[in-house]
Amino acid sequence: MPKRKTLQEDKAPESDSDVSIVDVDFDFCDFRPQTDYIAIKRLLQQLFHTDASLFHLGAIADLVLSQDDVGSTVKTDGVDSDPLAFLAVINLHEHNNHPELGVLRDYLLSKLSANPDFQKTVSTLLESDDSGHHLGLVLGERVYNMPPQVMPPSYKMLQDEIQWAIEDNKPYRFSHLLILSRVFKLDDSEEESIPPSKKRKTAQTSSTRSAGVVHSFHPEDSCIQKVALYSLDFTFSHQEPRTKESFGTDIGGRIMLIAGDKLGEVVRDMEAKFPPPS
Repeated sequence: MPKRKTLQEDKAPESDSDVSIVDVDFDFCDFRPQTDYIAIKRLLQQLFHTDASLFHLGAIADLVLSQDDVGSTVKTDGVDSDPLAFLAVINLHEHNNHPELGVLRDYLLSKLSANPDFQKTVSTLLESDDSGHHLGLVLGERVYNMPPQVMPPSYKMLQDEIQWAIEDNKPYRFSHLLILSRVFKLDDSEEESIPPSKKRKTAQTSSTRSAGVVHSFHPEDSCIQKVALYSLDFTFSHQEPRTKESFGTDIGGRIMLIAGDKLGEVVRDMEAKFPPPS
């Protein structure tokens, strides 16, 4: 079932001579394992890019879909259609023995070695036995043409559902949230070929690359980074080296850590920056 009133986007035509307008309704829905599995797995493959083969993403998709009380998808053709976006949080302590999460934890810690303080902080959180200091892993991705306006409602629902789950004594009391995202980088010639009006705001974060400008795939990352304790951009392990003949973009990953009580601030900032179309 849809979780809330649909969000409507008006898509204006690119040509001034074309006066048609396309209305798109976005439905925010609960996870439905029987219909969502393939699309969630595909979006996870997109999130981990060339490193997707390092994980059994089907098992991670199953875990995401098993949490029907927290998390949501975005659809445009009814609840039985394929999701075009999803947002979920996984308790890394509660699922400590999940084999694929173990692989994912080790992978993330290896990437954090580029920032020893960040790595130590996450390691300490993972080793904590305090039920009030659990670490939540936020996983989310959307298809390339989805507008950022779908993210404020998604994060708002995540915030509300975490609180409701806590009130029901479910294991969603997080002291911190680890949030994954993606970045991309162009070489100098490609960067210069982009009109200024099309360039995205440069990400002001640490990067494992020494040259080039890092851009966010998802504009809402800026809202998260405002309150982040740490933010690190990294190179995928299976990324092919760029040569003089290479064309296109270099895609990397991003890991951000925020205090759990900052999620509301993130939501309010997203709502202000990416309001629904009027």
